Parts: sequence; structure tokens; C-alpha cells
Amino acid sequence: MAVQRITPQELKSKLDRGEDIAILDVRTEEAYDASPMKIKGAIRIPPGQLVENLDRIPCADEYVTYCT
Repeated sequence: MAVQRITPQELKSKLDRGEDIAILDVRTEEAYDASPMKIKGAIRIPPGQLVENLDRIPCADEYVTYCT
């Protein structure tokens, strides 16, 4: 399975159209705290904690992850 990249503009367009997308913010705590950039509605799950937090990830047609 290939991982595709998406630009911020493409993501915004998809969200504006109401597409079913779950956004995962997988930045470290330090990177998250240091950045003023946050996506409203994104679910923050730090690296290494994904498996134990699978129940926090909603079912969606598409998943977008972002990091630093």
C-alpha cells in the first residue's frame, strides 16, 4: 500500500467539501507545543502511542496524518 501525500490546500478543499476525513496529528509533544499551527478537529496521538489509542480514531473514508 503506497502512502500518498496531500498538500494543505488539497486537505482544505476536501474538508470544505465535507469529505469524510479523520486527521491524525502525530507530532511529538515538544513539536506540538512549540508550533502555533494546529488543525481544528485533528486527533493528537504521539508517536509510539498509536496502537494503544486506536479506539480514539473514528472510522472514516480517508485518513490524513501530519507531523513535523
